[in-house]
Amino acid sequence: MEIKTMADSTESSVSVQRNYFLKDLANLFRYSFVTPDPNEVDLCAAQLVKRTERLTMIFQVSRNGFNQNNSIKNTLGYRRYNRLDWIIGIISLINALRCIVLICDSSETVAIILGDPLFRSKDRQIIIIFALIFLFTMVIFREVILSLEAKGDLNLLSVLLSCRNGFNPFCLRMNDVNMNRFRLTIILVSIVAYCTMLVVPFFLSVGFFIPFLANPWTYKIPELAFCGFLWSLSDIFIATFLLNAILGFSWYFICALSFHLYRLMDLLDKADYLKKSIKVASNERNIKLLSLLIIRRLNSFELATRKLRYVLFYYVFVFASSGDVYIFLGLIVRVHNDLLANLLAVAGIFILPSIGVFGLAFGNLISKLDKLTVGLHQLTLMNRLSLSTSSKVLEVMNRAAGPYNGLKIGDFATLEKSFFILFIVENISILMLFTVNIGPLIN
Repeated sequence: MEIKTMADSTESSVSVQRNYFLKDLANLFRYSFVTPDPNEVDLCAAQLVKRTERLTMIFQVSRNGFNQNNSIKNTLGYRRYNRLDWIIGIISLINALRCIVLICDSSETVAIILGDPLFRSKDRQIIIIFALIFLFTMVIFREVILSLEAKGDLNLLSVLLSCRNGFNPFCLRMNDVNMNRFRLTIILVSIVAYCTMLVVPFFLSVGFFIPFLANPWTYKIPELAFCGFLWSLSDIFIATFLLNAILGFSWYFICALSFHLYRLMDLLDKADYLKKSIKVASNERNIKLLSLLIIRRLNSFELATRKLRYVLFYYVFVFASSGDVYIFLGLIVRVHNDLLANLLAVAGIFILPSIGVFGLAFGNLISKLDKLTVGLHQLTLMNRLSLSTSSKVLEVMNRAAGPYNGLKIGDFATLEKSFFILFIVENISILMLFTVNIGPLIN
């Protein structure tokens, strides 16, 4: 009864959130063709951020959302489980054991009781093995994120707490131009994340029910149809929460990185303003203040990337591997039937360019730092600076050119603009290796 009540409340909350989709889409098209009222845009953006944050909390992506300053820190390395956590954990464990039994046991009676949707189908084992790996991967990711939040390591998300009440240039420490760009980025990312999390249950329902309904044995064996339907509901329930955990935290991650990126662009604008200003005595003081501000913001960005570098590595590795496997199973192997194969191929083709575009967008950080270094060098040539100010500018230039800058992918690589090309080429080569070495064995 408690599980049913909780599922009903979650379903009702999601249905309420879905009503805002057409309104947000209409506002997006309306703002694309007319000049909107800034206050109205600011209000709509703040409401969209609130709704997306609330949706992530419904799907247990985060307990506190952006409000990480008031989260209870647990230094012992474990977190407290609520009722929904126990339900998700128990159902995940049951489904993992079910997959293991279906892989190891070839008994048809066991397959009927466990509701095997691929009963007597080709490629049965490879699909179940991939589903088991996918389940373990998503469960581990969700536990890692919630454990980081329990230990207080996600307090970097609190920098966006003010965005829930509006986008104020003074609170964000940006000028109006960069604030408007940052707000537009948050609106676009929030609409995509919000709509995607709402569509996930329907997408997964289609993905789980296609093999089940396309299997002719489902209609010949009533017990298989009954058990398979019940097990499919549990699969859709657990997969919705786990997949939305990855998608929801992606939204938090991109919003936080966008905040740091646009604050860096604000520093570039300040440096350009000092270059164009008339040489006065106050310029030296402004250059020194700018140098201190650059160091502070670079340290803030380094702290954020250092805490989340392994999370980003997990994202890139898992999503890239999933995209490669989806494309391999959908386009090359043509697993199970044409409808499921096309569904997997579309998912894989969507995943890989998304990661590449992410790298292309946030890889600009290194080039922005290079421009900042050039701007500081020009400022030192255009102004007669004292020894202390010059040494501070040189310290900033050395810090901006140092090896600690940029978005880290684990301890292995730094995100640059060339990441997009290298990422696509590497994945094409991986698909070729799969095709040449594994394809003949499966066929």
